[in-house]
Amino acid sequence: MPPGHWIFTIPLRLRSLFRSAQADQELDEELRDHLERKSEEYVAQGMAHAEAGRRARLDLGGIEQTKEKCRDARRVNWIQDLIQDLRYALRRLRMAPAFTSATVLTLALGIGGTTSIFTLVHAVLLRSLPVAKPGELYRLGKESRCCCEGGYSQEKEFSLVSYDLYKYLRDNTKGFSELAAFPSLEMLFGLRRAGTSEAAQGYPGEFVSGNYFSMFGIGAYAGRVLTNADDQPNAPPAIVMSYRLWQQKYGSAPSVIGSVFDIDGKPFTVVGITPPGFFGDSLRTSPPDLFLPLNTEPYVQSDADLNKVDTHWLELIGRLRPGANPATIEAEMRVELNQWLRSHWSDMSAVDRARFPEQTLYLTPGGAGITTMREQYEHWLLILMMVSGFVLLIVCANVANLMLVRGMEHRRQTSLSMALGAQTSRIVRQPLTESVLLSLFGGAAGVTIALGCTRLILHFAFPALAGFASVPISASPSKPVLLFAFVISLLTGVVFGVGPAWMATRVDPIEALHGSSRSTARGGSLPRKTLVVFQAALSLVLLSAAVLLTAALQRLENQDLGFVQDRRIVVSMDPRLAGYRSDQLPTLYRRIHDSMASNPGVSSVALCQYSPVGYGWGAGVWVDGHPAPGRKDDNSAAWDRVSAGYLDVIGTPVVRGSSISEEDTASSRTVAVINEAFARKFFHDEDPIGKHFGTEADNSRRYEVVGIAKDARYLTIDKPDDAFFFLPEAQADYSQTNLGSLFLHDIVILIRPGASLSDAQVRQAMASVDPSLPIISIRTLKEKVATQLTQQQLIARLTSLFGVLSLILASIGLYGITAYNVGRRTSEIGVRMALGASRGQVVRLVLRGAFLLIAFGLILGIPLSLAASRVLSSQLYGLNPYDGIPIAIAAAVLGLFGLIATLVPARRATKVDPMVALRYQ
Repeated sequence: MPPGHWIFTIPLRLRSLFRSAQADQELDEELRDHLERKSEEYVAQGMAHAEAGRRARLDLGGIEQTKEKCRDARRVNWIQDLIQDLRYALRRLRMAPAFTSATVLTLALGIGGTTSIFTLVHAVLLRSLPVAKPGELYRLGKESRCCCEGGYSQEKEFSLVSYDLYKYLRDNTKGFSELAAFPSLEMLFGLRRAGTSEAAQGYPGEFVSGNYFSMFGIGAYAGRVLTNADDQPNAPPAIVMSYRLWQQKYGSAPSVIGSVFDIDGKPFTVVGITPPGFFGDSLRTSPPDLFLPLNTEPYVQSDADLNKVDTHWLELIGRLRPGANPATIEAEMRVELNQWLRSHWSDMSAVDRARFPEQTLYLTPGGAGITTMREQYEHWLLILMMVSGFVLLIVCANVANLMLVRGMEHRRQTSLSMALGAQTSRIVRQPLTESVLLSLFGGAAGVTIALGCTRLILHFAFPALAGFASVPISASPSKPVLLFAFVISLLTGVVFGVGPAWMATRVDPIEALHGSSRSTARGGSLPRKTLVVFQAALSLVLLSAAVLLTAALQRLENQDLGFVQDRRIVVSMDPRLAGYRSDQLPTLYRRIHDSMASNPGVSSVALCQYSPVGYGWGAGVWVDGHPAPGRKDDNSAAWDRVSAGYLDVIGTPVVRGSSISEEDTASSRTVAVINEAFARKFFHDEDPIGKHFGTEADNSRRYEVVGIAKDARYLTIDKPDDAFFFLPEAQADYSQTNLGSLFLHDIVILIRPGASLSDAQVRQAMASVDPSLPIISIRTLKEKVATQLTQQQLIARLTSLFGVLSLILASIGLYGITAYNVGRRTSEIGVRMALGASRGQVVRLVLRGAFLLIAFGLILGIPLSLAASRVLSSQLYGLNPYDGIPIAIAAAVLGLFGLIATLVPARRATKVDPMVALRYQ
């Protein structure tokens, strides 16, 4: 077809669409002119005027038929029909405000809940970093690791590298235009504006290579970003500040740029501000506010890792050169890793040399950055997405039931339309149009509900510490989220509209015109009952899942953690934020202990590196008198450095031997307290008391075991710790300035029974020691432990909420079908009562029909519940996923609500007057 044809026809079609009245008038005039000319031709041939007009109309084939053919030729009829269907559907919905409101609200709850979960799924699992061309980024490693690997071998893959290995890969890998490095550990820095008397305040930050910002394609909002010139050993210390910190702490003052700030007591010059949307190299609960050059790490940290060749602590992300192949680069980097390891062959231990052939690395897409949070939350987000999808299916079934009943009420009108020649496609399109309209209205309302739900979920799932940035996830719907809501609304409308549309085509015009209401009602009974069975089955699945997850949560909350949570307060600090050196720490710890203990409500105080639950240090263990561990032997153990009396303060009992006390000083024998798991792992059937072990192969007599503490859950709350040991703080070697383990971070305070200790008293006690030493947080130990259960609590509560919502929707559906059936069988009930049926028999008749539907729902739902339990098995923490009790509880609850839902129609059935019913018949 030539292009000129479209140039001519498109304006005509648009004109006929938007100026249809004028187009129809012109068509009338054209047809009238045609008839007049044709009549004149026949008159000229000798016909009478009346006969000539009749003959012209016959030749035309009917005026109205010709008009329809002309309109069809315009090819815009479907748009006009759609507009008419929309107007008709809107008019019908306006005429039934109660039905419309109830349906839109039901859809809004289902679509809103699903959209709120998808908002999190998109932000955590699908969204890329807000950087330039994220598809060009590749990262080292398939899995995220934290936080440091020692030696010259790593299990599975080399995913963390030392600074020396980073430079080797950066300088020799030609497939990357930029290869940037940054630590895998989230760090905290003490920030204070130089020349002011304000105390330093802790903010998250990270050391980054000089090409970090250029690799991401990120420029500065104000000032400039770090460059390779800043990342040199003798370069002036420079720092880039986040937009959030600059705005909230310093009011977006331009004077901040170029000003000097003390970072852990060391002066740095702020050279720029990051863009507002940039949150670093990974999605995390507290994004970094400070970016420091990697080469300033020895300048800031007393335990610097930069120049440790065998300490691997850096993550890598690189940007591919145009046309570069990631597989080729991966192979090239494996060769480079092999070469680098061989260059350090003389420094390797026997174990590292044995593992050398296994060492490899992998490149994976890095557009999402380091995906630690994705790996942490992926499973439960998918669970919640599945749960919300079940609720949406129940919503669809509920609304479909309402639409079927509505279709039955308009069945006579539909039959009349078909009797008058309406096309089947038009009959089907009307209920579908109404369904889609309802779903779009519900989707629009659902977006508003999703906004509120997402804010609540973010508040509970990712609580932010005071002064820190919150997780960079916006509750406001983004374009992908809005598109998801629109698509899910359309699909929902089609899903619950298919049934009514199909039922509309099942109308028998003759039967309906005869007024046979009985057959009409029976015709739609089976689909409605099927939908109720479907709702009951899905409700059983959600309820049983909610019971299982709630039971698992209670099991975690009520388990014996091996320490006491009541009356314990944990004060978090970091002496490095105030610039303390290692030789100043013993005096600082004693002063903090004495100051805190002087409060009248305090029973005892102890300091430690990390209090439960969360972090811990790890080390290899060599036992004196035992063979050295083999290549595949696990000789790892976690440990904590604590002050005297710590185990008593935290409430962990010592089952044998003695605890760490004031007698364990720098001049006494070097001791350790181990846990029961340590004794089982390294001493087996031997008595550990008096035995020796060390954390280095050539010093296996370093520590003498003086006590065995009860197993506890210091590291993770879902399972007991493996081998664990405690070392006295007083016996630490403070002459080793490069040990980060010398810096204790937590103060555990035991409150006297009936006493209290306010945050102000704690801060005052700390200020009396050193006003510049910042307190990071003050929490009860119970609150700190509860933060480890945030994920489990959120899953259990949201699943329970969705379960209750599904139960209510299923009950409404059961009530609707029962009430409808009672109304349809009014005459039958009247006859039964006239023949002597009692009210109890009538109630049983109604309940029998309802509970038969529930029984079918249970038959369908129990296998689905067992399958869902298997999916949830990783979240049950030791509970049997095939335990029948949760399913039994869910079935009992479903039956109870089903009974409540059917009692009202049943009671109404008992009030039927037999004479009135028979007269109605």
